[in-house]
Amino acid sequence: MSGAIVGYIRLSSQEQANNPQTREQQKTRVIRAGAEKIYEDIQKGRGRKRLSYNQLIQDVKDGKIRKIIITRIDRISRSLITLKELVETLNEYGVTLVVLDQNLDLGTAQGKMWLNMLGTLAEWEVDLLSERVQHGKRYQRSQKWANGSCPFGYKVVAHKYVLDTTPFLCLLRDRPDNYLSLSQVEDLTLLPGRTIAEVSRDFIDIFLQVKGARRALKVGFEKYGIGRTHAKFNGTDGVLYWSPRGFTLWLKNPILDGHTAYLKYKTVRGKRIPLPEEEWQLVKNTHADQRLFRDDEAAAVKTSFQANSCSGRGAFQNNLTGADNYRPFAYQTGLVYCQECNSRCTSKGHKNEYLYYGCRHAGVGCNNRKGVRRKSIEESLIEALVEKSRGLNQAETSSDELPMQSAALVRMEEQLAALEQIPSFNPDIEALKEKLRQQIEAEKNPFLSTDKVLDTSVEELIRTGNNLGIWHLLNNDEKVEIYRKLVHKIYIQDGKVSSIIFNQ
Repeated sequence: MSGAIVGYIRLSSQEQANNPQTREQQKTRVIRAGAEKIYEDIQKGRGRKRLSYNQLIQDVKDGKIRKIIITRIDRISRSLITLKELVETLNEYGVTLVVLDQNLDLGTAQGKMWLNMLGTLAEWEVDLLSERVQHGKRYQRSQKWANGSCPFGYKVVAHKYVLDTTPFLCLLRDRPDNYLSLSQVEDLTLLPGRTIAEVSRDFIDIFLQVKGARRALKVGFEKYGIGRTHAKFNGTDGVLYWSPRGFTLWLKNPILDGHTAYLKYKTVRGKRIPLPEEEWQLVKNTHADQRLFRDDEAAAVKTSFQANSCSGRGAFQNNLTGADNYRPFAYQTGLVYCQECNSRCTSKGHKNEYLYYGCRHAGVGCNNRKGVRRKSIEESLIEALVEKSRGLNQAETSSDELPMQSAALVRMEEQLAALEQIPSFNPDIEALKEKLRQQIEAEKNPFLSTDKVLDTSVEELIRTGNNLGIWHLLNNDEKVEIYRKLVHKIYIQDGKVSSIIFNQ
């Protein structure tokens, strides 16, 4: 009979990591049983996309094989459906399957019967294991335990996320003069340098400063002297190297803000597919005392990504050392629409200077042919904001009811009034009063603090901006933060702004 006697061996990735000798054991056994060639996969047994397994089936169909030897039935398949398909293929091409552990030979009727029974048991075992794993995960969620893996900057201790204070690196400028004598120190916490958590926090500060993932990585990698590596896990393997995509996912991880997210993925046909954030099971404040983010920074990061997704990389200044991160009028990207056909307008100009916006369909189905300069759009927007602000304030003034103050503002004013009653002079008390005055002013005027803008409603922002000076004094970065929160769409028609729709 033509064809070779071959062996098929398979290990899962976990087996390869925890018990590598399993591979040699399988290989030795099938060779002793007469295998002349070995097909090998390192993959789960339920999947069909196994390179060597598929090659094995193809060689069977090509008449190159007359007998296959395996150690156990679950080595070639853990799926009853796949096993039945395999048996039908082997029968069709007259190939014998030998299972060493069960002493089965597919060439006999008894062997075929036992093979089907063992295949059923193998699939049942997999289903039981899956149920046990799911039960364990449900218990983990009920106890609010940390997930199995954690992002760079953290480690898991007693099922809780804690900041990783392991010494990680030391910049030359941090090195003390007596660094040579420190080589004998046994307590690593006494050594100079930065911990994993401190480096992580530094990258957050850099992102909040430069507003973009790529820009932050460029600044951070230059600061720490990091070159390109082949790290694949974006920090979870302890290697400090992120791709822009990995760094973005890291910043969006709720663990950094003290929360734990479960059920972030679903499995479809053996593939792990990420779910949108709104479908996650989010448990808040599971480790509030171990946050990398400070107050409101998670919202600031989210706002930056939303603005960047609309504006694109072209909205950024080329010079990272400039005062502003965004180009002039970057906030207008994605907000300007044609009044006639309701399509999004495109920016146009020369030498990368986009001077005006015009309808993308002008002359091709749309008669709105005239563009509007970006400066004119901004002037119209500011006029509309001032007019709307004055209208809101006049309505409030004409009302019989006094405007309500926030609880925080009332509390701070009461504290300041109490401190003003203290007769003697005390530098600490004077400093506290000055701090309270600044906080009260910031509470009254959200434009004084970009962080404050994130928590201020659209109506409150518009109400505050009741004069032209406030809007004209905003820098490019503040315009991206503030205008994109206020404005939904800007419509243009016949060379001018026709209407502006504000967010609610």
